[in-house]
Amino acid sequence: MSFILGLNPEQSKAVLATEGPILILAGAGSGKTRVITHRIAHLIKENGIRSESILAVTFTNKAAQEMKERCSKLLGEGRFFSELRTFHSLGLLLLRREHKNTGFSSDFTVYDTEMQESLIKEILKREDAENKEFKAKSLVGIFSNAKDSFQTAEEFAIENDGNSRERFLSKIFLEYEKEKSKRNAVDFGDLLLKSVKLLLERNDILEKYQNIWKYILVDEYQDTNKIQYLLIKLLAAKHRNLCVVGDDDQSIYSWRGADITNILNFSKDYPESLVIKLEENYRSTQNIIKAASSLISNNSNRSDKTIYTNNPIGEPIRILSYQNEMEEAEGIVQKILTKKKIRFSDFAIFYRTNSQSRYIEEVLRRKNIPYKIFGGFRFYDRKEVKDLIAYLSVIINPLDSTSLLRILNVPHRGIGDSTQEKLLQISINEGISLFETMVKDQTNFKKGTRLKLRELHSIFQDLMDALDSGESPSEIAFQIIERSGYKESLESEGTEDALSRLENLNEFVNAIKEYEESTDDPSLANYLNSITLLTSEEENKDLSDYVVLMTVHNAKGLEFKNVFLTGMEEGTFPHYFSIQDPSQLEEERRLCYVAITRARQTLEVSHSHVTRKFGEMEPRIPSRFLNEIPEECLEEKEFFGVRQPRESPRATKASVSKDVGFSSKHSKGELVFKEGMKVRHKLYGDGKITKLSGMGDNLKADVRFGQFVEKKFLLAYTPLEILP
Repeated sequence: MSFILGLNPEQSKAVLATEGPILILAGAGSGKTRVITHRIAHLIKENGIRSESILAVTFTNKAAQEMKERCSKLLGEGRFFSELRTFHSLGLLLLRREHKNTGFSSDFTVYDTEMQESLIKEILKREDAENKEFKAKSLVGIFSNAKDSFQTAEEFAIENDGNSRERFLSKIFLEYEKEKSKRNAVDFGDLLLKSVKLLLERNDILEKYQNIWKYILVDEYQDTNKIQYLLIKLLAAKHRNLCVVGDDDQSIYSWRGADITNILNFSKDYPESLVIKLEENYRSTQNIIKAASSLISNNSNRSDKTIYTNNPIGEPIRILSYQNEMEEAEGIVQKILTKKKIRFSDFAIFYRTNSQSRYIEEVLRRKNIPYKIFGGFRFYDRKEVKDLIAYLSVIINPLDSTSLLRILNVPHRGIGDSTQEKLLQISINEGISLFETMVKDQTNFKKGTRLKLRELHSIFQDLMDALDSGESPSEIAFQIIERSGYKESLESEGTEDALSRLENLNEFVNAIKEYEESTDDPSLANYLNSITLLTSEEENKDLSDYVVLMTVHNAKGLEFKNVFLTGMEEGTFPHYFSIQDPSQLEEERRLCYVAITRARQTLEVSHSHVTRKFGEMEPRIPSRFLNEIPEECLEEKEFFGVRQPRESPRATKASVSKDVGFSSKHSKGELVFKEGMKVRHKLYGDGKITKLSGMGDNLKADVRFGQFVEKKFLLAYTPLEILP
């Protein structure tokens, strides 16, 4: 059997080139998985390579399983290619086999994230730091990132010795590692870090595995981080039969530690390497591919390739302009309904951040259209939204002990399980509400615990009084986010996930604000009643036909007949945290490229003129990415909106003032910024400008929020309020 039948010339070349280092640049929809599996089958059946001598590595169990199944079908006769692993399962295999050389017994435990957090909480409690700035979840991320960067706890401690905070952080890291060792346990970061350390320290073990795996293949190479790169480089060093497959234009995970330079520098690492480009797309129409190619060509940090397709030209891409996000959601859903002969499952709606799903979900519910969110929860099922609902429920009804118990220690404020159990027992014994027990004199509680309970009770009481005095429901919700410590907790965590949760809280305030504007007599109680059904709905897992909703990050690797790409405004997509950093802006463009190339037949892109942030309307301008799509790919007009003029989406020019500092013009007039000046950001709160750089449209400000959060803003696009 020839494994190149039906393949195009470049695909065939990739299958047949079996010796030496090979870089396969696989453009979107170019048949990457087919090439990988046919290459493995060719090595085994036509080159006589033992399957045990081939190691194939990918990132997810799902991808690994799919490739195993495809390989087995190609090999036939019940043969099964087993050495197709994820990076972590490869590390686990090495540590299990070589446990005698690692100091662990063969039955060591692998800690997942929850177990890691639990252990770190133990250590923080022991160090009397559980109520301070250190959050277990944040520390898990910090320690994992260190290991992904090939850094042990000892090396981390040496590098982070500049102040008392860094030294304490290093101490927790060292204690964490010591405790894991005592418990004969490793975490996911250890699986790769300890494997690489072992291979570096023991040349005999390294050579053993080099001789076992003489042919190595790595999928999605653009997503590798430093430790993964080192592991593969070590294993392939002897025979150099390394084939890596990937697409630098689809590198969208730098926030997880992925390093795009690994794929861009492959030819430098292996000067003798053969580079094969899979540029023919089999998925999408010519209009979609031409738009994607034009967009991504604006990136400078990329390999030289251009995807194309021989598919039909297809329908033009539609760019739709809406007044606001609700009108945008209405327009998209109406378009789905007009195509009655098409299954709902043929439609996917993409957005840049999770918080954007709320408007779309509301309209889909109203129209009784089934939908599922891929890779996440429905808006009102998200933990932080349910937490805020619980806070609001207590303000409306202090007797609601269930809601109060949910958020007594959310965010973490030192009111743990034992304290809550005691409060419940007091409530039962004395016949009073749980809310009342919070301010009852309790001699069996520590002074600090009593203080925390009274502080929280005081916040609730203040907000109850404010509500009685006529304060709006949206303002009450905003105050909860601020005064409960929820916002501060998420800011200090500083992760991508924390930012997403903060945006969801912002979106919940927007929802309340819209409710207030839609009724003559807005009531917090009525609003909570109206969303109770939404939070109690059960998703029908047996649905077979439904509209798919997802973030663009979750869309990678998937494809759909018809795609709606929403929220294409400056500050939304590209995200405002990426606009000021050239490398992050290029990643945003790669993310947009991924979104476009998911569509097979039709693509509709939309933006709004105004959006809400914490209940306040803010003007928006179309995303710069829209101007990077060729005119000939677009349809000029659409029923739901008209394309915007194709002019560069720039804000009013900023300039340097020689005497008073840096000035920038926003809708409120000219603002003058200075280093050291206090400013306020809608999402991050109060901060201080630590550095100003650039000029004109490129005037940038580094702003520190609290002790640990520092962000860079392009002032032409980011409204900052100057504080006295």
